[in-house]
Formats: sequence, structure tokens, C-alpha cells
Amino acid sequence: MAVTSPRSDDPPADIALCDFAVNLRFEDLSPEVVAQAKLSILDTLGVAFVGARFGEGAETMLSYARLFQSRGVSTVWSTGERCEPALAALVNAVHTRGLDYDDIIPFPQIHVSVHVVPAVLAVAEYVPEPISGRDLIVAVTIGCEIQSRLARAIAPFFGAGLPTLLSSQIFGYFSAALACGRLLRLDGSKMRNALGLALMHAAGTEEMVVHAAQSMGKSLYAGFSNQGGLQSALMAACGVTAEGRPLTGSAGLFQAYYGGRYDRAGLADRLGSEFASLNRCFKTAPGTLVGHSFAEAASNLVREHGLRPDDISEVILHVGSWGQAMCEPLDIRQHPPSASAAMNSIPFVVAKTIANGRVRLEDFQTPGRLQPEALQVAARTSYRLSPDLSKPGSLEEGIVEIVTADQRRLRNVVRLPMGHPERPLSAEQGIAKFRRNVALSARGLSPERGEEFAGRVMTAEQELDIRALPALFAQGTNGVAA
Repeated sequence: MAVTSPRSDDPPADIALCDFAVNLRFEDLSPEVVAQAKLSILDTLGVAFVGARFGEGAETMLSYARLFQSRGVSTVWSTGERCEPALAALVNAVHTRGLDYDDIIPFPQIHVSVHVVPAVLAVAEYVPEPISGRDLIVAVTIGCEIQSRLARAIAPFFGAGLPTLLSSQIFGYFSAALACGRLLRLDGSKMRNALGLALMHAAGTEEMVVHAAQSMGKSLYAGFSNQGGLQSALMAACGVTAEGRPLTGSAGLFQAYYGGRYDRAGLADRLGSEFASLNRCFKTAPGTLVGHSFAEAASNLVREHGLRPDDISEVILHVGSWGQAMCEPLDIRQHPPSASAAMNSIPFVVAKTIANGRVRLEDFQTPGRLQPEALQVAARTSYRLSPDLSKPGSLEEGIVEIVTADQRRLRNVVRLPMGHPERPLSAEQGIAKFRRNVALSARGLSPERGEEFAGRVMTAEQELDIRALPALFAQGTNGVAA
């Protein structure tokens, strides 16, 4: 049952979301919403650039894409090569997820822009008519809002521990479908078909993302939702029908995956006037969000007390149920065998912070995972589970206790990490993050080109045809498909 029942004159939530995607106008958006949409685009591109260099599975995914050798129109951001839209969206999303450095809703922990921006930009290059910057902003806003509304709908029932379903991926099919549908100028009926087709794609569990020791799943899953959502929109544009109640029907999303429990008001009320997507964390470091407060607490202790790794005899992490999932099994989290296992490990990111002062982009690659100083600290790191630290409806705070070689006990608590909506990044900090990522990108984009790209994204509402933006990092390639 839904937490709130619709009023008799309310349309089904499925139809309400599709109507929102069809009818939202740029003029309906507040300056805050416009600014966040532009930051979503810039942050996603910057994270993808470094993910293509340092992220798990980045080269493997490019090799897969190159199997098809077909000429296309949509850009693979990291190389400037061109391929068909759904394949470009797949590759770019995998690169964006490669370092777990993209934006996320703090609770439930649902990733947002990575499920929208790659698909939207791929479609924008595919459609024959120019797509203005305002059109792009509206489409990105629609996708991010759908993703956030679906997250809000399950939040009252989410619990405190790690779930079985990978809701970020599942929701991403719907968000990408409606965002792409907007750029394809789908009417209400075709938009509903796109939503139904997205249900037929929708899948995702945590097994290959969190629990598997050797899996690229953490990088891959957003690629699937971008690919499937984009294909759903294109199929609907061609007249493929799947119109029904894909979210709220008797075998729809919420009944099939979530036991029929969802908050109808959170899902569909005040669409277009209230934007749930504003409640997002733009990350300042790679790795799972729940680890950021712990890494910051460890950094505070190291800086305040001038600690070196050899000064530390023990590190104790005080965690709730979600933090526990990122500390178990402890031997794997102390010595992660893969990048995904490392990104999901609080002991590892804390050890890296103590050894190096911060978590670096290369830390999840094999040489970084084998750094002796960090592994020595990780081996001395344990955790203590306190059920009262579990935070249903919120993010667990980071509590780090260090026992020094001379038996001092030092403790630091970080309630919320930097980048959280209560400690947000400014536009200037977001641009600075993009600059750093561009400087470290696989293609070595010039600072001048990076500055031009950032400036144009942050003034995207002035662009008459946003296809000029991918051209900034596609210049110099032969235009042959991946």
C-alpha cells in the first residue's frame, strides 16, 4: 500500500511523471534548479574523463564497443570517437561510474546524474534538429527529478542496512527513458510507452556490485540503465507500444520489486514546483559515499596530531548497519582484490587517507591497492558495530578512533561529508573539481579547452546548439565509430 492515497482527481503517478516530462518548460525552473542541472552536466563529464583513465573496466568497455565498428553520431567522451547513441551512452556511463565519484542522494543512496546525462547527450547528438542549451537543461532536470522522485517514493521503507535491490540502476532506466523522450519530442502517449518499455529493461541487484570480490559491476550498472532507457525512448519514438501502469500497476515496478510499498505523494505531488533533485551530494573524493565521513575524520586526526602511519597501533571504526556492510568481510576490505571492493571499503579508504593524506584517483588501481604503507594501516584497522549509529532516513556519521603507539586514544566525528546538501559544493568548487579531472584525463585535454568547455556548460542556456560542446573534446579524431 502507498503511504498516501491519491485524491480522486489525481492522475495515476505513471501518467503524472510522463506529463511532467512532456510539459516542463525552462521558464518553470528556478535559478537554483538551472544551476544544479549545469553542475550535473559538468561534474558528470569531468568524472567520466578521469574514470576513463583510472576507472575499473574503462578500457575493457572501450574494447567491447569497438567490436561493432559501425559509424555513428554520438561521442565517446574519453576518446572523441563516434558510435551509435545507446552504445555511446553505455560507455560514457561506465566511465562516469568508474571511480564512484559522481553525485548521489544521501538517503536512500541513489545515484542521479550518471543515469541521465550520458543518455541525454548521446540523443542530443543523434536528433537531426539542433538541441538548444535550454532544451538540454530541461531534459537533464527531468531525468534527475524522475530519479530523485523514485528514490523519495521508496525512502520511508528503505531501512538502515544495505538492500538487496540496486535501486540506482533500476530507477535509471525510467529516468533515462523520460529524459531522452523529451529531446525526441515524444507526446504523452509515446512517453508512456517509453516508460513501459523501461520497465521491461529494468533490473539490478547488489550482488555483482558490493558482494562479489571480482566484478566490474560497480562501474557497469549505470551503463545498462542509460543504454536501456535510451533504447526505450527510441523504440517509443518509432511506434513500439508498451502503454500501461509500469510503476503502479498490479505487476508494475513497485508491486514486483518493492512489495507494493511506495509513497505516492513523494513520487508525484508538486511535480514542476518542488524539485527533490536538489537534495544531492556532489562528491569531493572517489569511493562510496558512506566512507567519506570516515576518511574526513581520519584526515582531521592526522592533521591535528601530526600522525604518521608508524605512529598508529590501531584504528577503530565505529559503524552502523550500512557502515558494517562496507567493513565486511574484514579481510577483503583490508586487502581489496579489485577496484570495486576497494571503493566499497571503509577500512581501505581510511588507511589510504592516513598513509597519503587523502584518497587519490589512482588508489583503486592495482598498484594503489598494493601500497605497503596503506596495507599496513588497513591491517591494523577494525570496526565496532553500534546499532544506534544506524541512521534510517539519513547518512551514517563517520567516527574514527586511533590508538597511537604511545597508547593515546584519539577520536574524531564527522556528521556529514563535504559535498552533502548541508555542506554543499559551490559553483566555483564544482568547476575546480572539473579542472582537476580534466588535467588528469586519459586524453590530456588542454587547460584552454577545458576552460572553454566549463564556461560554455555553465552558461549553457545561451547555447543555440549543444552539439558544439562534444565537438570541443572530439576535435582531432577521425570520427570513426568506437
